[in-house]
Amino acid sequence: RDLETAEMAIQAALTGHLVLSTLHTNDAPSAISRLLELGVPHYLLKATILGVMAQRLVRTLCPHCKAPIEMDEVDWQTLTRPWQAPVPSGAHRAVGCAECRDTGYRGRAGVYEIMLMSDAVKSLITADLDLTALRRQGFKDGMRSLRLSGAQKVAAGLTTVEEVLRVTPQSEQR
Repeated sequence: RDLETAEMAIQAALTGHLVLSTLHTNDAPSAISRLLELGVPHYLLKATILGVMAQRLVRTLCPHCKAPIEMDEVDWQTLTRPWQAPVPSGAHRAVGCAECRDTGYRGRAGVYEIMLMSDAVKSLITADLDLTALRRQGFKDGMRSLRLSGAQKVAAGLTTVEEVLRVTPQSEQR
């Protein structure tokens, strides 16, 4: 959250410690740009970071009252754009009952975006970072966006399109 804390974390990582920390950003690649903005030198980021994970919590549908729906193709494409994903058959909607206090939701589940530090990703971490290029490389290396992670939960009947759209930034693969 500040340069002093970031420097302590980097020094611990340089001496062989596994450091886990939190940082408020929109997605995993943005954590790198945020650390650069704090003043952490790019070469130290390359030397110390193994991966970056972004996470959001979505409300999960109440298992007592959720109802199956036929997913609207436009809604599904809004969620999964720019990826091509078949419209799921297991989607559900929130209903509401005594068990969930008529909200239709009960509990929360995580949606995740994980960017591992491949050689290709590391090569893009420079003092004048191109965040779009970094994000693209993350996707090429297998990173799945927060929205796509949420879409999997929608397809499994665990949450709704509206809930995923509410808590995730728009996906930017291109």
